[in-house]
Amino acid sequence: MILVYYCASLCLLSAIPIIIIQFKAYKIIQNNLKHHLRFFLLKIVIISMFIYIFISNLNISNTKLFIIVGCFIFVLFHFIEGFILQKKLLKNGK
Repeated sequence: MILVYYCASLCLLSAIPIIIIQFKAYKIIQNNLKHHLRFFLLKIVIISMFIYIFISNLNISNTKLFIIVGCFIFVLFHFIEGFILQKKLLKNGK
């Protein structure tokens, strides 16, 4: 049950940049690489801290599973973010 809460909260945390891209795409399009790099580094730091705090505070014995699930969710949402950003860039370029 704790894994379900962990996955749900990590998905919500990972969806924040996607929501920002949907509503503030014009800021990202102006300087694409710089803003994308900032988002990426900020996501890595926040999600890594979330995984560490979650594992250390709850004294979970199977830490490998939580780390692998966290990395999988991060990569999945990063790809989704990339597809949405690519769609916005192509739409803006026409």
